[in-house]
Amino acid sequence: MDNRKNFKIEKKMLFQLDLFTLAITLVLIATIGTSFILFLAGTYMMQKYAKSKTWDESYKLALKINLIWLVSSLVVGITFSLFAGDTILIDFLRLGINMVVGFILVKKLYKKTPIESLSFVLALQIILYIIAIILGNIFNGINLLIIAG
Repeated sequence: MDNRKNFKIEKKMLFQLDLFTLAITLVLIATIGTSFILFLAGTYMMQKYAKSKTWDESYKLALKINLIWLVSSLVVGITFSLFAGDTILIDFLRLGINMVVGFILVKKLYKKTPIESLSFVLALQIILYIIAIILGNIFNGINLLIIAG
């Protein structure tokens, strides 16, 4: 009789582990999906903005900067999402890192003044931050529906 009780407890714990693994997997998918969507949107918006200011018409510089933002977002997002889940603090951390890195890269690659670089990066990061919040809410809703079942 005692073995049956232990088997039921182990089976229940196994299901909980599967649910935990599912939750982690869904958070990682949401983080990666959001980062790639922001990469595409950021590259497009940066190139269009630079073109409108007659800074540069190619996608090369926008692609380089956004690729660096993508890598930093993935590293920060995946690392902290595993420990803290998907929180707004992670978005603030990504925003801060991307602001500093973006400011330096825009200043160097586009050869602009600090004020032009800062305003350019600030405007773009605010737009991307709003998109990230919207995507985060969508992914969290989907995750909740999948987990709740």
